[in-house]
Amino acid sequence: MSDVVSLLPLVFVFVVFYAVLYLPQRRRNKKHKEFVENLKIGEDVITDSGIYGRVTSISDDTVTLVLKNGEIKIKTSFINSISWDES
Repeated sequence: MSDVVSLLPLVFVFVVFYAVLYLPQRRRNKKHKEFVENLKIGEDVITDSGIYGRVTSISDDTVTLVLKNGEIKIKTSFINSISWDES
């Protein structure tokens, strides 16, 4: 009985760790996956590294962006957000 009681703090810490760290990250990953799956040609996007571009083609795991002076091909996981104000 005392062995089970001594394990309760460890179990509690694991549950708190799971709830505080793992669940929010899982939600963010799911939201980003849906975002990338709904990406369309012609949308303005920003990459994780801060590059602004317009989507010109999409393949399984890469996206081609047209920039002001050329094109760039990047992995879809590095697309961060859609739209920006060009003012």
